[in-house]
Amino acid sequence: SAAAPPKPFEADYEVRRNGEVIGVGQIRLRSLPEGGFEMSTRSEGTAGLAAMAGVKREETSRLRWTGDGLESTDYRMRQKAAWKTREQHTTMDPRSHAVTSTYKGETARYAGRPGLLDKQAVTAAMMVAVADGQRGLLRFPVAERKGVEEQRYEVAAAVRLRTAIGVERALRLERRRDTPGGRQTKIWLARNHGWLPLRILQVEENGERID
Repeated sequence: SAAAPPKPFEADYEVRRNGEVIGVGQIRLRSLPEGGFEMSTRSEGTAGLAAMAGVKREETSRLRWTGDGLESTDYRMRQKAAWKTREQHTTMDPRSHAVTSTYKGETARYAGRPGLLDKQAVTAAMMVAVADGQRGLLRFPVAERKGVEEQRYEVAAAVRLRTAIGVERALRLERRRDTPGGRQTKIWLARNHGWLPLRILQVEENGERID
C-alpha cells in the first residue's frame, strides 16, 4: 500500500544535558494552506550556563509530499549563544534537484536527488516510514553543507517509555554510522500519537549527553 503523509503535531519537551534540565524545546509539524508541510524545532536555555548565555536555536523546514514520501525544498537554521550567531540556509529545487547551501557566508552548490531531505526533516521521514510498516534499516538522503550524505537508522526495539504524559508505547530507532564507538543518536517514536518523537538522545564521543 502507498505511504501516507505524516500527521501534524505540536509537542513540548524538556532539554537535558548530562541529566540536568537546561532548557525547553518544541517541535511542530503543520500542514501548509498551499500544500506540503512546515516543520519547526525551537529550543531555549532556561537554566545554568545555557540561560546565562541566552542559548536559542531555531530550525525550519519546508517539505513537499511526492506521493510516496517527503522531500525538502527549504531549510533554515539560526543559533545564538552569548555574542555568537550561526546561520544556515539550504534550498532544494524540486524540478532540477539542484541544492544551494549557505553557511557562515560561504555558499556551496551541488546536485541533489529525488527524495532529498534536510537534517531536521529526517524525523518526519522516519514517521512516514514506520507508519508505512517499514522496519530494519532505513536510509535517508540528506543535504549537508557541501554534498549529499546518506543517513541510516535501524528500527532497534519496541519499548514502553515513561514520559510526562504517561507510559507510552514507542519504537526506538538508532543511527548507524560508519565509525563505531563515536557519536550516538537515538529517537523514540510514539505508536499511539501518529509516531511523533517522544524523545531524542545524542551522546557525543566524550560522553556528553543531550536529551
